[in-house]
Amino acid sequence: MKQKRSVYAIIEIIILAVIALLAFTVLNTENLFGWVAHNWEFYFILVGIVLFLLFLNKQLVSAFMTTGIVVGVFIGNYLGKIIKGINEAKIIEGMKAEEVYRLHHNPGFEIWISIIFLFIIIGIIVQITYNRRTVK
Repeated sequence: MKQKRSVYAIIEIIILAVIALLAFTVLNTENLFGWVAHNWEFYFILVGIVLFLLFLNKQLVSAFMTTGIVVGVFIGNYLGKIIKGINEAKIIEGMKAEEVYRLHHNPGFEIWISIIFLFIIIGIIVQITYNRRTVK
């Protein structure tokens, strides 16, 4: 079982390191990837949570959280850009400054975090179901 946990840890670290490397280099100009590169401490806290879940023997929750981080950063970045573009098209002359500011907001971060939470919840459900089936 310890070897299985090590395999999970190595695979997840490699995946999360690739996302960090992309954020620091190639995709640094993209909104959410640039945010990850600038706020690297937050990203490493997420990585720490993933590794802590492995330490608690919650491999499935950890794997789902890793998947949520990866899928969420891509969906959040590109869907956030699309939503921002749609909202910016609604700006008209004579709008209040606060409304214009709100329409310029990119919701990519909120989408990313929501996807991470969704995947964590799915991972918890799968982990509980898996544990119940292996006990029987």
